[in-house]
Amino acid sequence: MLLPGSVGNRQQLFQKLEEMLVVPEANEEHQPFALILVKLDHFRRYNLTKGYRAADKLLTLFTQSLQSILRPQDYLARVGNAEFVLLLAGIRHEGFANLAAAKLFETLQNSDDSEQQSLYMQAHAGVTLFPEHATGVEDLMKKAEMALESARHQLEPFAIYQDEDEVSEGFDWGIQNDLGHAIELDQFELFFQPQINLKDGKLYGAEALLRWSNGDKGFVRPDVFIPIAEKTGQIVEITEWTLNSALWFLEEWCRQSSPIKVAVNISTKMLSEPDFGEIVRNSIALYGVDPQFLTLEITESALLEDMSSSVAILEDLRQLGVNVSIDDFGTGYSSLAYFKGLPANELKIDRTFIQYMLENQMDQHIVKTVIQLAHGFDLEVVAEGVEDEQSNEFLKQIGCDISQGYFIAKPMPTDDFLAWVSSNYAGFKLA
Repeated sequence: MLLPGSVGNRQQLFQKLEEMLVVPEANEEHQPFALILVKLDHFRRYNLTKGYRAADKLLTLFTQSLQSILRPQDYLARVGNAEFVLLLAGIRHEGFANLAAAKLFETLQNSDDSEQQSLYMQAHAGVTLFPEHATGVEDLMKKAEMALESARHQLEPFAIYQDEDEVSEGFDWGIQNDLGHAIELDQFELFFQPQINLKDGKLYGAEALLRWSNGDKGFVRPDVFIPIAEKTGQIVEITEWTLNSALWFLEEWCRQSSPIKVAVNISTKMLSEPDFGEIVRNSIALYGVDPQFLTLEITESALLEDMSSSVAILEDLRQLGVNVSIDDFGTGYSSLAYFKGLPANELKIDRTFIQYMLENQMDQHIVKTVIQLAHGFDLEVVAEGVEDEQSNEFLKQIGCDISQGYFIAKPMPTDDFLAWVSSNYAGFKLA
């Protein structure tokens, strides 16, 4: 595919960098520059769903947008399927680099085409400076990659390389390597946290939560390994393992004649997989469970990342009978229009609103408003992070449907969860 204007390739970029890094004459100084690595996320998926012609057109328009911010002394190269590098001459420090990167994303987000703009807003960039951050070609590219991953992790459009990225990368590599063997070494385990119906006090369901006991490092917290798995793509295999393990337990419990709903967290990357819907369908068929007892928890940010495609997939699963819960609700960009098209039957109010609800009038107002809106759209509401009786009672009074948190029970290994159910709910048979 021909791209407009003068756009170099990977080899030409490296040649250009070598020229720029040549030691100058004794009476001259190195000319500083910024290297910006830009990646258009989900391009492969766009290619599969829209076709090659549409993808080629989009890539051409994206290239033109990048070229529009270049000056005569700057340089642009395409180094991957949807990856580009910009070399911006004369960028002397981070302040100028910030301005340049901000201008880049402002240009991308001002596209006249709404679909094009939506995809551009999912682009990320990593910025590194010569000679401040690195003085060699490989080192400059490596640190730009680190900065790009940092931007993704921080949910920001771009990031400038920081020294701590190097430390994080070393730690991440150790976790990443261990994660690659965790399933085969049987190191993962599901814990279950009960959910209670506030109207009648009965057991409503349980959330399946992944736990990892690493042989060398011991127990590794989910907030440590999940972001790394998201970054590396390992989260797809891990989520499939979690889904299938939860369905195995669900099938066991359904045979005991007292089934409950089991909720499984679905990662952003998993939701963006083209065959995600088929993966869920096949897993349900494999274990022969009734889809109405499975709940998929999708974070609000994950749903918003690729709204049109996500809605279509989730609506299809809702037709199958699967429950869909929007997790961490209230932390994204909620609106009435968003409510109207929500492919879900449940909302989970984020714990940050529940935690200080009794002391904070604004949090109380937010929780009440969300419950009223959700009920208006025929959605059930789950409050997570309920840690005391007063909060639980207040939620019951204002019409919240489901309660989950330490006040009811902490997440427990399977045997402990079954024992808890037996002792608290006579006649409930899960084992």
